[in-house]
Amino acid sequence: MRGGGYGIPVALLLCGSSGTASAVDRIVLEIGELAAPHVRARGISAALELRQGSSVGARVQAERLDFSSPTTSGKEIPVSYSSVALTCGAFAVTVPAIGCGSGTLAAQGGPTGGLNLTLAGAYNSTDESASVTGAGLLVAGANVRFSAQTTATSSSVSVETGSMDIPALLKLASTWVAVPAVPSLTGHVALRGTTQLQSDSLQAKFTAQTGDLNFSNEAGTIAGQALAGVLSGTVSRVRGSLDSDIQLRGTAGQTLAGPVLLDFGANPLELRTHAQLGVIRPGSPATLVFSQTRIEQRDLLQAQGEARVTLGESISLSQAHADVQRLQFPSAYRSFVQLTLAATDFGALNATGSASGSVDIANDQPRRIDVRLENVALDDPGTRLSLGQLSGEVHWTADSAHTDPSELSWSGSSVYGLRGGAVRLRFVAGGANFTLLGDTRLPIFDGALIVHTLAVRRLGAPDTELDFDAHLEPISMPLLSAAFGWPTLSGQLAGRIPGVTYRDRVLAFGGDLSASVFDGSIVGSRLTLSDPFGPWPRLQADVSARGLDLDLLTHTFSIGSITGRLDADIRGLELFNWSPVAFDARLYTSPGDRSTHLISQKAVTRISGIGGGGAGVAAALQSGVLRFFKTFRYDQIGMRCELRDEVCLMSGIEPAGSGYYLVKGRGLPRIDIIGNAGRVDWPQLVAQIAAGMHTQNVIIR
Repeated sequence: MRGGGYGIPVALLLCGSSGTASAVDRIVLEIGELAAPHVRARGISAALELRQGSSVGARVQAERLDFSSPTTSGKEIPVSYSSVALTCGAFAVTVPAIGCGSGTLAAQGGPTGGLNLTLAGAYNSTDESASVTGAGLLVAGANVRFSAQTTATSSSVSVETGSMDIPALLKLASTWVAVPAVPSLTGHVALRGTTQLQSDSLQAKFTAQTGDLNFSNEAGTIAGQALAGVLSGTVSRVRGSLDSDIQLRGTAGQTLAGPVLLDFGANPLELRTHAQLGVIRPGSPATLVFSQTRIEQRDLLQAQGEARVTLGESISLSQAHADVQRLQFPSAYRSFVQLTLAATDFGALNATGSASGSVDIANDQPRRIDVRLENVALDDPGTRLSLGQLSGEVHWTADSAHTDPSELSWSGSSVYGLRGGAVRLRFVAGGANFTLLGDTRLPIFDGALIVHTLAVRRLGAPDTELDFDAHLEPISMPLLSAAFGWPTLSGQLAGRIPGVTYRDRVLAFGGDLSASVFDGSIVGSRLTLSDPFGPWPRLQADVSARGLDLDLLTHTFSIGSITGRLDADIRGLELFNWSPVAFDARLYTSPGDRSTHLISQKAVTRISGIGGGGAGVAAALQSGVLRFFKTFRYDQIGMRCELRDEVCLMSGIEPAGSGYYLVKGRGLPRIDIIGNAGRVDWPQLVAQIAAGMHTQNVIIR
């Protein structure tokens, strides 16, 4: 008899429906224990109640129900219920079908702590079809409604939930599947889905919606706040391959991933992709392919691409390509750049313009990047940085031997007060290498830096190398002084920056570094800079100056007035972390100088203070006939300091008794400045000179 699983109860019902029906109104079947693979039930009773007319009630109870539930790891989790009761208030038998139009299922225990459902179902033995609907299942604080239909060749399931608490849902799911820990995860999600299963295929649709999702990792580098959005899609399986069309909409909230901050309120997200999971074969990693992927964020981004992901012991991006049709500023600056620059002086730039480009990735590494910039402009409210109409193309490949030339141009710029004009930059960038193509002129005020050579190899590696060669077209020193906040320097800055190389963490100059300033020249030779990018840079050099105009120099640094020409030699200069630790410095009147040599009372006071005779000189200037003279003639000026262990060994032009001449007078009234301090504390001397440069003019009464 087909449908024999319920043949005996049906036969009894048919008998009870005969003329002796009044003699039977209840049929009860009791079973001590039933066991099947993975299922065991104890204390079972089943009852049919024959009511007035054709109404029949049914009830099945079990004191305990135990079964095992498989997990993704292959283990089985035991699940137990007690006081299980399945009732049907309207049980119908119309052979070959039976059904329940109104039923309940109640139990204690299980993963959710208990069951209290309303159910309805039917079964037809002719075509072996069955259906069931239910509601009232509480999962993670929300009601779950479901329905299922099955036939001999297919089945379908539909599920719809209320707003479920996500942490509680993940805790429940962790019983069967591995769920990654996400600290500080809060929020709710509502799910809706349908699945249709046939013997050789599967079709499913799903939707997940949230309005208050929050999460963060322990480091705070990945986070989401008040996220609202909808994830929906379809899944199909044909001959072992899973295909899915997925759509993600982000409508509110913010998410952080490292330096990237996306604001879905300001820039709503639309993402669509087709995903295909290939046939999984034992011993071989699975492959997940994303194609027809499109991403759009209003006023920010429009892109499309494809990717191939290998799912083995670790996840690997084996191949990917992305085309960015539009990257719009200022949203692009706020989303992708601002956090990186937040702790710098450029963390609040105003940006306009747009960009586009493409990226190729293979085996988790970028292989090619192409960027096109269109009229990008940057401006800092504090006037520390500005860049106008930046346009051009940048091409980079991992293989530096197969890289197209890049070109950038901009209409003007300023950095910390340095203003520049239009620039056209051509270069090649590949791997960790960068090479400037041809001479490049970088205007600075009324002059320019002309770069002849700039090449960097293995950038970022311990064996990074650099080659640089340039010269300066004359730049007005007053303009540079104002930009850097210096005392106003006169004249022009010009010179050569020859053959700079960087090898083994040492920056060296292949020739002399020269500059024109104070109507004279300054030359640096044997320059080397060790560990320039480390915590303790060390500079070594020899510096010489010839023919400096003392009138320009002394008025610039407010140490009084001196006329004439000055030479200087600084041998063995050594700076550690940019502070002097050793040198042998000598300043002296230029040999053969025929210009007028005059020195003011203020300058006399300053120089005498350095040599240790300041008090006596100041007294002499304020008494006697000297007080009537504002300037004095001199023959020579000279000073020498040998710095060793923060002590300056002082000397001058020549010995003068127990001291030494710093200034040797000439004519009448004659004034000589004689120093008597042989050893001077270097930090104290620097402080004294700095204080003197900022002191007001000495008043002679």
